[in-house]
Amino acid sequence: MVFGLSHLTPRRIIIFTSASLLFWIFVFSLTPITSPLPPYTGPHEVGILDVETEVQKRVVHGAILKETGEKAFELETLAITLYYPSSLPLASPRSRPWARPWLPQPISLIGTGYARLAGISFKPLQSVFTFGLWLLGSSTVIPGVVDAPLLTGAEKILEGGAGAGGLGKILGAAEQEHMELKRSKELGTLPCVVFTHGMAGMSQSYSHYLGSIASYGYVVAAVEHRDGSGPGTIVHYLDGKEKKVWHMKLRDFETTPPMTDLDLKEAQLNFREAEIVETIKLFAQLNEGEAPVVNLKPDSPREALPGFKGRLNLSAVTVAGHSYGATGAMQALKFAGTKEMPINAGIALDPGKGSGPLNKDIDVPVLVMQSGEWTEKQVEFYGQGKHFDVVRKIIDSVKEGWFMTLTGSAHPSCTDAPLIVPWIMKMVTGTTLDPKVALREYIDTSVRFLEYLQTGEKKGVLASEVTSKAGPLGEAEKRKKVKGEYGAEWEVHVVPRE
Repeated sequence: MVFGLSHLTPRRIIIFTSASLLFWIFVFSLTPITSPLPPYTGPHEVGILDVETEVQKRVVHGAILKETGEKAFELETLAITLYYPSSLPLASPRSRPWARPWLPQPISLIGTGYARLAGISFKPLQSVFTFGLWLLGSSTVIPGVVDAPLLTGAEKILEGGAGAGGLGKILGAAEQEHMELKRSKELGTLPCVVFTHGMAGMSQSYSHYLGSIASYGYVVAAVEHRDGSGPGTIVHYLDGKEKKVWHMKLRDFETTPPMTDLDLKEAQLNFREAEIVETIKLFAQLNEGEAPVVNLKPDSPREALPGFKGRLNLSAVTVAGHSYGATGAMQALKFAGTKEMPINAGIALDPGKGSGPLNKDIDVPVLVMQSGEWTEKQVEFYGQGKHFDVVRKIIDSVKEGWFMTLTGSAHPSCTDAPLIVPWIMKMVTGTTLDPKVALREYIDTSVRFLEYLQTGEKKGVLASEVTSKAGPLGEAEKRKKVKGEYGAEWEVHVVPRE
């Protein structure tokens, strides 16, 4: 339902706004419902940097936006948030912001975006969304050091050192540097991960999951998609101009013939695929270090970027995603190993149930992790059967494929939301698993998978046999579980064929 001026008198506006403000103040004063994001789980400090660069302009789909008359799916710039392992001096020679605000700026953009997503066009009501978002997220910061230097080849974190969130112990001896350089040919440089967010999500919605992966020695690029799936984003141009991209629905387009839901999904997934390609190109540009990367993101520093030269392992690029992003990640695997998509594997968290059919053409290692909620609540999936069975059959056909469920978790359990507003998320989702434990399990299993890609060694849950092949579609007594690294229970549905 779209609220318009005809539905709201001035008296109703005053009553509604006052009641909303009183409600938020009352709730906020009752209990501290927001919590800070915890330190990352790995041994390295984490650098964070927002980057936006120009790309080769192209139109992915010809749909026109009714509101502006502009092309809806024209790719002009790439925006990402980089998470990477960092070398930090004990005393910084210059002042440096030590954290990034969790909410993108301006907050009004995101508040208005979520209001529009909910079908609310009346500006005073949109302001209520912005106010609520400000109350819940304005004080939250993403741990890490903005524009920190990339981890050096000489740095070595001692086992049992400073631990997560600490500066770590840096040994800069020449002998160690010599050994690191000697081993670099065998171990390669830093592997890379491209991450694609879910519907109504943003690039920073998964900061703890992605930052923790980075803290184990991976360079992660979280894409800020401009495909109309998020609440709102701003495209920045070299001449200083800006363009806002809002959430898009079928009624927003002008096409002949009219777009269908599947047409929209196809256009968005193809746009995301183009952004994944551009992210990999950016990795290559950073690694070459010859042409400087022009960062269009306002107020975003860029001194760390030259330090990426020669430090990225472009033969080890993994694509990962959640929900809609998981569907997109699996689609990208269709082209893995090509010149544009030199992808070595994929990680899919809760592949979408309504984001279009899933790609079945996969011949690289893939890890699918579903939440307990996603596995238990089954739906018919595009005439192919139950969603669980469709996913199981796809992964069962892959030579090196894992499919498993983290029991007691919910669809948002891999995001930051349960960490920031645990009380609200528990009430809304009904999850029985502690949010910190759930994320530790997701992080540990993802890192074990990334390590497997480098070493071929299966550890943790990856070393388990199948415990529950049919999952929710089988007999209850045959649904066995295995303990994860942090005590949570997994159902393992598919493991690689011997």
